[in-house]
Amino acid sequence: MICPALAEDNYDEEARQILATGILDHLQGCGPGVEDLRAAAPPLYPPQYPPRRITDTVGTEIILYRPVERIVILHHQAADAINVIGEDDRIVGISESIKERTYQFPNLVDRPSVGGAWEPDIESILALQPDIVMTFVKYPEQEKLERHLPSHIKVVRMDFYRAEYFREEMVTLGRLVGAEANTHEYLNWHDAIMDLVSERVSTIPDSKRVRVYAETGSGTSFGRRAYSTDTGLHSILVAAGGQNVAEGHFTMNADVEHEWVISQSPDVILIWALGKGGYNFDDRDEIKNLRNEISALPGFSRIPAVRDDRIYVVTSAFSMGTASPAAVAMVAKWFYPALFEDIDPVAIHHEYLDRFTKTGEEIKEQGTFYY
Repeated sequence: MICPALAEDNYDEEARQILATGILDHLQGCGPGVEDLRAAAPPLYPPQYPPRRITDTVGTEIILYRPVERIVILHHQAADAINVIGEDDRIVGISESIKERTYQFPNLVDRPSVGGAWEPDIESILALQPDIVMTFVKYPEQEKLERHLPSHIKVVRMDFYRAEYFREEMVTLGRLVGAEANTHEYLNWHDAIMDLVSERVSTIPDSKRVRVYAETGSGTSFGRRAYSTDTGLHSILVAAGGQNVAEGHFTMNADVEHEWVISQSPDVILIWALGKGGYNFDDRDEIKNLRNEISALPGFSRIPAVRDDRIYVVTSAFSMGTASPAAVAMVAKWFYPALFEDIDPVAIHHEYLDRFTKTGEEIKEQGTFYY
């Protein structure tokens, strides 16, 4: 599926409706300010940025009468998405968690801090006079953010890492900042890879699909921490043509006994190195240890995945968000090497880094995205 021509979308009729409604609301004392209306209706109509309506992932409808020029970002997935569509010059403030990612965001680390992603500094946000604040769907809670901001500062809640919403969020972001052409370019790349993998794995009957055990390492209370449906790791392995052995046993993630893992007899073990590796240069040994640890557990030598040396690790920086098509291609080749013999997932990932990020060449050699 190739992305529709976002750059050529005609917003003229919607813009006229929004402007007319805004004028009526203003006359009744409950609508936008006169400066917003003037910005939305310059002498030569249609304006460069027609008024538009977007809906974020929590269902909040946001009407914009003028271009979004000043953005505060509270989580790194949103910063990554804006980088990918080339609109990072609009970012005027970032959370501390973004400032810490110096190799991933060399172009952003000098922007002012607005505190933590979960506990933002409201005074710092207000001082930057943003048009919008972008944050997680659930965090920080409204009582920590929206209730402290004036109505003209819009809060946009999108995660940019949940597979079921990711593509729609990218389309919404492109429209939000008026960058439909760049969003179209990225989504064409995204869709071409995802469609290629989907078409090939669709030929594999259910009875022949690789059975996968997915986890993040030791359990929080006992055993191992396994991942099932409604998780990003599940979405990746399913997109790559695998069957999750935990599906139907529980949802999301849960601690499971070692004996349960052995009893499932998976063909492949897929480990998610949560918060490790990626653009960090010092985590390679930790990632290797994740793989070595599970293969050395008592009784696990009987598992086909361990016996056949089919234990793989992906990092969150690789497997979620804008880089995820490269991860799906990589995982699909791990599952079905003959079917994807002609595909080079490393080249796909390097193309992503070159075309859509602001990272340096050292990332390709020193970053650890998979193992």
